Amino acid sequence: MKKALSILLVGLIASLFGSIALAGTEITVIMPDHEADILGYFEQKALSFEKKTGTKVNIVSASWDRVADKLLPALAAGSSAYDVCEFDNCWVAQFAETEWLLPLDDYAGVEYVEDMLPALNSLFSARGHLYGVTWNNDMRFFMYNTRILEDAGITGPPLTWNELIEQSRRLMAAGTAKYGFIEGWEMGQALANAQTVFAHSFGGRLLDEKGNPTLDSSECVAALQFMVDLLHKYNIINPASLTSSQEVSQNVFLRGDTAFFPQAWPGLYSYSRSSDVSNIVGEVEVAPKPLGVTKDIGAALSLPEALAIPKTSRHPDEAWAFIQFISNKKTNKAQSLAIGSLPIWTELFNDPELLRLYPYWKQFGQQAKYLHGLPQVTWYSEFSRVCQVETMNALTQVKTVEEATRDMMKAVEAIEK
Repeated sequence: MKKALSILLVGLIASLFGSIALAGTEITVIMPDHEADILGYFEQKALSFEKKTGTKVNIVSASWDRVADKLLPALAAGSSAYDVCEFDNCWVAQFAETEWLLPLDDYAGVEYVEDMLPALNSLFSARGHLYGVTWNNDMRFFMYNTRILEDAGITGPPLTWNELIEQSRRLMAAGTAKYGFIEGWEMGQALANAQTVFAHSFGGRLLDEKGNPTLDSSECVAALQFMVDLLHKYNIINPASLTSSQEVSQNVFLRGDTAFFPQAWPGLYSYSRSSDVSNIVGEVEVAPKPLGVTKDIGAALSLPEALAIPKTSRHPDEAWAFIQFISNKKTNKAQSLAIGSLPIWTELFNDPELLRLYPYWKQFGQQAKYLHGLPQVTWYSEFSRVCQVETMNALTQVKTVEEATRDMMKAVEAIEK
């Protein structure tokens, strides 16, 4: 009897101190800055989670490239530095191969993801397991400034690249904008994204269905040449594009210095209507299609991001609780209301409050059929770095387009081997 009481007492003490330890747990979450989150939405949600659960959340946040520089080496080394990590759409093949992440299938309550957009769950699944829950349903859409166009006597947005050149020249000559547009083409992943979308907008692709490089196809070469010509021949793009981030390009557009934003994230529309951060309130609209080399061709990027749990996490249960909190329907709707991001829940696309606030989602639907994702190969990180370097060499005219393409092909073929 005494032994039984002793065991019971030990169990109660362990349970008590276990609860205390749980309440004082600290998890580290590494995730990129959201382009539209200029008000600190995610930091506020982390504090809400801490108040609700007692688990402190340390968010490591920076640009996508800086996060990748920290995360990928840590995962490769088996570090336990992070409990929740960014799981980008371009890493699915690589992460599945390396088995860096915990499968989420057996966690309590995982069934809630069944009501999310099926394509997102499929994207972050591999080998029959779900490895990530989407936090950022990032898609890019062509937006433009109606007032700048109207002041230059232009009645509607361009549908092709040639029309973009013509309209940019007209509005620049009329003095309604300094440049047609600005890009975030500093050396980084956004530059590789740009190369991808320009290739698709010319009817090409960087890798074929089997993962073989097609960078030297006529379509891809023409697309890269066009990127160079925008800077050095047509002179309709702000030359600061080569040193600008995505956030800088957003700020320039919100100031009213440019007319077009070919690859805008959904939240940009919301911020354009806020006088706190925008000089162009009520002037931005969503085009009926993204730009392409013809009226039948267009290209926009689908760049969703998920949160996952590294196998080396010291606090996987608390990590799962945070993922559930940040991605549940109530929180996700609050995110859409706060920063204008697209929901991850199917039901929210029919939510009356969101539709009243964001009626332009209908235009997003028209552009959605032109969406493309990034190439899915285990060596995408190396592929992306090669493309960034050689694309920049072409844009700065250190190399001709032909030379940059040749060197890209050689480097990528070496990676494959």
